[in-house]
Amino acid sequence: MPQDQIIDLPVIGRAGSLQAVDEAARTFEVLWTTGAQVRRYSWARDEEFDEELVVSPNAMRLDRLNGGAPFLNSHASYSLRSILGVVEDGSIRIEAGRAFARIRLSERDEVEDIWRDIKAGIIRNVSVGYRVHRFERVARADRSDGGARALYRAVDWEPLEISAVAIGADAAAGIRAERDDRETRLHPCTITTRGTTMPQTDPAVVEDRDDPSARHADPAPQAPAAPPPSQTAPDADTIRAEERRRSADIMALCRRAGLADMADDLIARGVTIDDARAAVLDKLVDSDPAGRTAEPAPAQASGSGAAEIAYRDAVSNALLHRHNPGAHALEAGAREFRGLTLLEMARHAIERRGGSTRGLSKMEVARTAFEQRATGYHSTSDFPAILANVANTTLRQAYASTPRTFGAWARRATITDFKPVQRTQLGGAPDLQRVLESGEFQYGTIGEGREVYALATYGRIVAITRQVLINDDLDAFTRLPASFGASAADLESDIVYSILMQNPAMGDGKALFHADHNNMGTASSISETALASAYRAFGQHKGLEDRLISILPRWILTPPGPRAIEARKQVTATTPSSTAEVNTFSGRLEVIEEPRLIPASGQDPWFLAADPARIDTVEYAYLDGQEGVFTETRTGFEVDGLEIKARHDFAAKAIDWRGLYRNPGAAPA
Repeated sequence: MPQDQIIDLPVIGRAGSLQAVDEAARTFEVLWTTGAQVRRYSWARDEEFDEELVVSPNAMRLDRLNGGAPFLNSHASYSLRSILGVVEDGSIRIEAGRAFARIRLSERDEVEDIWRDIKAGIIRNVSVGYRVHRFERVARADRSDGGARALYRAVDWEPLEISAVAIGADAAAGIRAERDDRETRLHPCTITTRGTTMPQTDPAVVEDRDDPSARHADPAPQAPAAPPPSQTAPDADTIRAEERRRSADIMALCRRAGLADMADDLIARGVTIDDARAAVLDKLVDSDPAGRTAEPAPAQASGSGAAEIAYRDAVSNALLHRHNPGAHALEAGAREFRGLTLLEMARHAIERRGGSTRGLSKMEVARTAFEQRATGYHSTSDFPAILANVANTTLRQAYASTPRTFGAWARRATITDFKPVQRTQLGGAPDLQRVLESGEFQYGTIGEGREVYALATYGRIVAITRQVLINDDLDAFTRLPASFGASAADLESDIVYSILMQNPAMGDGKALFHADHNNMGTASSISETALASAYRAFGQHKGLEDRLISILPRWILTPPGPRAIEARKQVTATTPSSTAEVNTFSGRLEVIEEPRLIPASGQDPWFLAADPARIDTVEYAYLDGQEGVFTETRTGFEVDGLEIKARHDFAAKAIDWRGLYRNPGAAPA
């Protein structure tokens, strides 16, 4: 009695060849199988065997192939771009133990090169991908070489697709990828074992046991030539060792490139390591932002360009979400990293680059994550870049969110370098003169003063050490950089408001607030009388030729406390019962409260500022292209870890005293 055994098998590949080409219809015929015996090896059973396909309608499930199966590029099923064409419906026919089909090629532009090579006879090999549902295993002991390699006859099998391939040899077709989808996942196969032996047949003769009367000669494949007497055929152990080495090399290559999902497919199809390198390179090119659209999951991305950025952004988003869930929603690509510790993320980054963390202590993993360089690239490993990205993001966000009140009343500028710059203080244009009939226009001059200042650079270094990773101290590279970002914003406010409080000398040698500049008030609280006096001073400013320039204040600057309360009372609209209760300055001034205007001792001063679009007040400047705080990173030399340097180029200078006014203020109550 035959004995049945159920095993799991992936999809398998067999070679064929191209036949007649119809250029007008973009179709051609293929001989996609002859069913000839090929030698195979099963890793699961550690068994070398011969496989034979029974080519007859009784043994083949042709519904899928005959219903329009895809024509692929080298059995690649991981992208729609791999579909070159389609098997025309109803074109399958079987003649004398050989199976034929007609293929119609796509009209897409990227398929044109392949179509030209097919017409020219350059591409002429095809391979069929199929699954076996039932094998008949026959033990043999009378082969010509004296071995006992079993014969597996596929008596129930199903072709799934046909592919154009570079090498069409059956021995190299191998077993295809075990991908996690319906078309290629493992499927059960029944093996029926017969106790009788079967005489060795000519490899070119195929017997159909389901139809004993059907015997045919197969002209397509040729029996392998016997090795010359001077050569020794490799034994089974040598073949297995070479296959394991090839598989390991391809796995390492794909893992380093972050394309582990391709490894099984390349190994199963029996491609050489050189062909595997070419396939990996093609996939990386397709994933590059300069090429076509790439669609790998962010966590699996690798290489350079958009795919690499996607991976780093996914891990960075997971860390930022952990730091501040309210400000950073967890993105889909970052979900697999949610809940991982810093050390676990470091292990992931090392291993996706082809490294191994097996047997490493926590300290060694941390050191490797900081020091590893990506094989085949000149960039540093992912993990330092991810930490730097998170630190920079928190630093920039803290910088942007820190309030700065001077932006309303001061003028912003950019400077191209660190050399001193001169800012012209416009003195006003000369009066227009009447031009008599046939008279000439007269030249005038614009008086000007000059204020000179230069950018200064400020910075500090943050160190993220190996101990931070081991202790899973997320705050070390989120809260600390955030505090540096806030400090950079606070530094700007310190510099700008120190100008008002320190009253520096201007280009004419006199202090910014000076009696000769007519911008100093008599010490008082913020009252209607004091504001009226300030408005009078603004109205008296003159330009060239002693002409009034019509400047009025827009902002009132006060420290928090009594002066701020007085200011808001003066500018708030009320419903008076008499003219004496009218707030004269309501709607004319905007109040800005700034803690940096609180003096170390004595009275609380208050200030008025004109619109900087009308006249210069204080100018603050950044280096061109470097507006705000910026960071640079490097793997630490002085420390074991990552160093993040925060750099800020900033300066501020009072340009024109006529847009500013100061009152020393009354002593606080």
